Amino acid sequence: MATSVYFSGAVKSEQDLYEDLVTESIKIFGQDVVYLPREQLGEDDLLNETWNQYTQAYPIEMWLENIEGFEGDGNLLGKFGLEIRDQANFVVTKHRFDSVISQQATGIDNFTSPREGDLIYMTMTERLFEIKYVEPKSPFYQLQNLPTYTLTAELFEYNDQHFDTGYDEIDVIEWKNATSYSYIVGSTTAYKLGEEVRQWTGVNDASSNPINVVGYVAGWEGNGINRVTIISPHQSTNGDGTFMEFSVQSATTKKLVGQESLTASNITTDQSGTVKTHYNADVFADNDEFEVAGDSVIDFTESNPFGDP
Repeated sequence: MATSVYFSGAVKSEQDLYEDLVTESIKIFGQDVVYLPREQLGEDDLLNETWNQYTQAYPIEMWLENIEGFEGDGNLLGKFGLEIRDQANFVVTKHRFDSVISQQATGIDNFTSPREGDLIYMTMTERLFEIKYVEPKSPFYQLQNLPTYTLTAELFEYNDQHFDTGYDEIDVIEWKNATSYSYIVGSTTAYKLGEEVRQWTGVNDASSNPINVVGYVAGWEGNGINRVTIISPHQSTNGDGTFMEFSVQSATTKKLVGQESLTASNITTDQSGTVKTHYNADVFADNDEFEVAGDSVIDFTESNPFGDP
């Protein structure tokens, strides 16, 4: 038996009214959040990981479905310490997302809907959530239309991503948690705090040599010490993701180049050719010990160490 030809749910005016009512309800009963679209900088085919940065942020309202508190696995005490696995479901209308975020975002291809890996900063709880799944069909075809997205998100776990959103309460996450390395350099010219610093794989010539590693300046100590602290180093084209140790006696100079200050300097080495100072700012961290031990076991420059060349 066919459906009645006298009734239709696909009436554009009613669909628009329904979406407007949902939008107004979210504005009244929703939460103020900040949406951070992910910008992919590189990809590690071996570990199936990406290096991301977040330099754009858009305030928008969303409805929090979890009325009795966060869901997920809760708090777990494991061998690596306390893990907080809160999960939340956010609802946003497609029209609001398109007008506030999609049309405003720059430098992101085919960005028409929320994506896995994007972040949501919840201002009420001051917590950052990572979108794990985007459900575009809930509620299911009300009035033969899909006016909302439901975003399943989990509490974000920081992993050396770069933040430059303009929101201090968000950007401070990087400054507090990023892996940091400190180097003694030969130049007395100061690096600028917060600027991007690059190391080229060959001579200091961006036109003919690709970038090996990129980081951001978190500290500069002059007065004859000339120590620069770099956070969030990530691999751009090759290498193991940390700045290469090099000797000033090398025929090819590999300088740390500040992209704003234009300061270019070699890392100072001793007579044996090893870096004088190279450590994590956290005195309790074992990053350097693991890195040195790992370099003696695995060749991180190999793109596929488990297959044939």
